[in-house]
Amino acid sequence: MQPTAADRREHQRYPMENSVSVSPHGVFQVMDISKGGFCFKCPPYTPISDLWETDIVTSVATLEGFPVSRIWVSMTENSTHAYLPMSVGVKFGKLSQKQNTELLHVIEGISDSEGTEH
Repeated sequence: MQPTAADRREHQRYPMENSVSVSPHGVFQVMDISKGGFCFKCPPYTPISDLWETDIVTSVATLEGFPVSRIWVSMTENSTHAYLPMSVGVKFGKLSQKQNTELLHVIEGISDSEGTEH
């Protein structure tokens, strides 16, 4: 049996709600985050650089000046041939100790809230 994509991942992903990435590319909805990076949605054909810095605004904290690099882009169309928002996966670059601590705080906040939902 082949391992699933989730089984092959180095870092567990945590779904995000009401969180955005703010960068020179624009303001986009963050879909999930992990210790290694995050995924966001943006309009079709949005030009995305290979490397940049971004802020991530969440209900737990604001992560500022995080270096990221684009890993993958996924674009699909629906049955009317209209393009849906692109999904973009990025990985974090070299984080400072403070940034790493802030990231872990956000992830802990998300995982704690998942465990307390009814």
